[in-house]
Amino acid sequence: MELLAAIAVVATLAALITVGSSRLVDKARATKCAGNLRQLGTATLLYATDNSMCLPVTAHQQNDVRFIGIKKWTVSLQEYAGGKVVFRCPMDEIRRDYTYVLNDFLTPSSGLEYWRLSRLEKPSKTFLFAEAARTYANSDHYHFADYKGYVIPPAVFTQQVGVSRHQGAANYVFADGHMESLRWTHVQTLLKNPTEQFVEPLNSNQPN
Repeated sequence: MELLAAIAVVATLAALITVGSSRLVDKARATKCAGNLRQLGTATLLYATDNSMCLPVTAHQQNDVRFIGIKKWTVSLQEYAGGKVVFRCPMDEIRRDYTYVLNDFLTPSSGLEYWRLSRLEKPSKTFLFAEAARTYANSDHYHFADYKGYVIPPAVFTQQVGVSRHQGAANYVFADGHMESLRWTHVQTLLKNPTEQFVEPLNSNQPN
């Protein structure tokens, strides 16, 4: 009996150690992901500084006469980070070129002018890049602009954004370049209140 009890104790300790180690690995990967997004935010602002304070464009603009010769962001941002921009979260479960996806409200695709940083009222409030959901692949930008002026349903948001990849949270980089790790419970409160400008910017000079 004593032997069985000892074996049980050892098994329990081994399980606890395994869980603890897994959490440490996940935390390290989340930190790496956050670093990737910070780098992406910095590269984006450097790009904007060289391009009349305009944000980089998406694959959609490659056939737009206004942007002939301008490369999509997955290409153009590399030169602003010495070719070292990492586009994938180390915890991404899907084989794809990039995990990080651009908020389409901040692109010319939206039909708005929010891709010009000068049009943003509160760039520190609107996310620029976020982590793509497992089911969202093969697009370098989100599709939220169809909800212009309306609250984005949580189910629609989670179809596109990997809201809980990092133990119930996800990493976001904002239009001013700063990065935040936000829990899905908190993001839901932001989505409910359009004045937060989390996804859709507002501009005092341009009615929403």
